[in-house]
Amino acid sequence: MNRDQAFSLAKIFGAKPQNWVTKQTDYLVVGLIETALGEELITKKLLTGTPTISERDFLDWCQARLAQWSRSLGG
Repeated sequence: MNRDQAFSLAKIFGAKPQNWVTKQTDYLVVGLIETALGEELITKKLLTGTPTISERDFLDWCQARLAQWSRSLGG
């Protein structure tokens, strides 16, 4: 999924996505980033100490929120 799709899902399920990391950031969703062979990818966002979750974990969270909504609607 691309960033816009992830942001849309996050908003739908009640998160507040942003393009930057602050002290109020709870999690940093880390997806797959392709680099050239032998090139090391370092992003300052990963160096902030903010807890990270995988894209799969993010999707699991979305599914859990959807199931929670379904139960609350009597489904």
